[in-house]
Amino acid sequence: MEKVPEIVWTGGPCAGKTTGIAYVSEKLRDWGWRVLIVPEVPTIVIGGGVPDIGAIAAADTRKYIEVQKEFIRGHLELRRFFQRLAAIFKDEKCVLFCDRGGMDAAAYMPRDYFDAALAADRLTLHDVRDSYEGVLFLVTAADGAPAFYTLLNNKARQEDTLEKAIAADQRTLGAWVGHPHLRIIDNSTDFEGKMRRSLAAIARMLGIPVPLEIERKFLLRRMPDPADPRLRSVPIEKIAIEQMYLLPRDGAQLRIRRRSQGDSATFYKTRKVPVGPRTRHETESFIDPVEYLHLQALRDPQTGVIRKNRYCFPYRHQYFELDQFKNPEDLVLLEIELTEENDRLELPDFLEVEREVTDEPEFENYAIARRIAARF
Repeated sequence: MEKVPEIVWTGGPCAGKTTGIAYVSEKLRDWGWRVLIVPEVPTIVIGGGVPDIGAIAAADTRKYIEVQKEFIRGHLELRRFFQRLAAIFKDEKCVLFCDRGGMDAAAYMPRDYFDAALAADRLTLHDVRDSYEGVLFLVTAADGAPAFYTLLNNKARQEDTLEKAIAADQRTLGAWVGHPHLRIIDNSTDFEGKMRRSLAAIARMLGIPVPLEIERKFLLRRMPDPADPRLRSVPIEKIAIEQMYLLPRDGAQLRIRRRSQGDSATFYKTRKVPVGPRTRHETESFIDPVEYLHLQALRDPQTGVIRKNRYCFPYRHQYFELDQFKNPEDLVLLEIELTEENDRLELPDFLEVEREVTDEPEFENYAIARRIAARF
């Protein structure tokens, strides 16, 4: 059964998620898509007879953790159900919108308990984080638009102050850091603008009308100092990446990649066609480990294998990726992917940026792969 793309809608309380799902779903249906919505499991449970989750958390930690574990299981079961349902409409353009996803539970339980819950069910980060095609994170109204924060439109909402809402927002964002296609939609515009930016981000994930990748890239003088106090509040996930380029076909650049974290690995195949100095037409799909091994035989002999550690982190409602290459060892690059060329960009103050290298071809991954091959 061919997998239908799944996009998670998540974020802090009172972020506009419910309205956003309805708004973008309507737009996509107007464009000929069938949108299936995987409902939020905690809301189902709270409305179905367990409204006192906050009280359970305070009185019985063990029982609370078990409830959270069932949230994860219930969501995965619903994903499988909706994938089967979507298969009925295989002759149509179809997408699943997940009202929250597998990692949201990590924001409401200690991380060691969350990891233990995954291990008990033989789940990995791929299953609960990286197996979605995209993650859209809407920032709570409490952070940037406090006048619009309310408890009235969601009976399940427990955060009764702006401070609690912002804390929940930050925990949830931290849980999703590490996903390769995480997009953060803040409150820098009015709500109508927030909805339009959400639609643009979803369109980018689905390739409507074409998936334009707009990257900004910066060369760093060195890796940041881990002891820098400014890093203490920044959630950072370290991902090991191996990628290689295949023989080109029809003018397209073909790449395969393995992203590994702990005992979890996700494999991708990507096709890129340049359409401008800062934009590329890109399509990406999941592949299994066996196909990844088979495709290695088609590696372009003029390129070497890139191996690097990627550090994913949010900074002021932006999502950055810092790559520390293993070869050449002194190369450190910072990247951010934008939806529009005029998107706001504010570089982290704890990084020593030498210069922007977006338009310098020698810092493209393909050029780096060619340099690696030339050395051996």
